[in-house]
Amino acid sequence: MVRVALVPAPAGDPRFPSHECACCGVRYPVRRNGMRLFHGDTLDGDICPDCVLTGPAGAAAKVRARLTAIRKESGEGGGGRKRASLVRLLSRRARMLDGTPSFSLSARQAAARETRERR
Repeated sequence: MVRVALVPAPAGDPRFPSHECACCGVRYPVRRNGMRLFHGDTLDGDICPDCVLTGPAGAAAKVRARLTAIRKESGEGGGGRKRASLVRLLSRRARMLDGTPSFSLSARQAAARETRERR
C-alpha cells in the first residue's frame, strides 16, 4: 500500500520546478504542492496530479503502459542491467499501487488544484 504526501513548492522561486512522475514518466510543473509517493517510510518518487486523480488503479495502469513500452524497446535493442532494474522497480510499483484502495482526500484535492492552475 502506498500513500501520497504533499510537499510545498519552494517559496520565492518565480520559476515552477519541474518533476518527473514515477508512474507515467511525464515531466510536470509544481505550482503549489508537489506530491510524493511513499511505500511505508520509503520515498518511491514524485507523482503528477493527473496520476493522483486517476487513483491507484489508473496510476498502476500507467506504470504498466510504461513497462510494456520498455519491454518492446528492449526486445528491439537488447536489455541491459539498468533496464532490467527499471523493469523490476516499475513492476513493484504497479503491485503496490494495486494494493492501495484510494489516495487520501487531501492528495486528491491538491491534485485538482494543481490541475486547475495549469489551465
